[in-house]
Amino acid sequence: MTRTTRILYTLLFLTISCLSTYASAIYWPWPLNGKVVNQSSLPVAVWDGEHGIYTLPAHSFSPKALDVDHLYSSQNNNWCKIGPLKVQIDSKGNIDQCECWVENAGDACDSSTVVAEVKSSTAPKVAHAQPASIPVSQS
Repeated sequence: MTRTTRILYTLLFLTISCLSTYASAIYWPWPLNGKVVNQSSLPVAVWDGEHGIYTLPAHSFSPKALDVDHLYSSQNNNWCKIGPLKVQIDSKGNIDQCECWVENAGDACDSSTVVAEVKSSTAPKVAHAQPASIPVSQS
């Protein structure tokens, strides 16, 4: 293998490595993004890596332009990791189709510690949620 070929392979490897690292942290466009359908009469807290924590109003759904990553459950004081799924909140506030439960917004699922039982706690974990509405996309 010539020196030029080795340099090209090395550059290609570094480029792919950098892109794969970047790709894991970028927004997934519809239909691969996480979507929330809130059928309850209360707003719900959601989190995505681009906007942080914000609320999704009652009887609404997240727009296609947003990639919601986590959904807060006031019933068990944990966050539902959404992934590339559509997650529904029924009229009673129950969350359907949760990939896994995590303690904090932004946490990844860990197959060795998937929560089997719902924790009961009275302290809400979203007390510092600032934006009170869905972020507006800037065009």
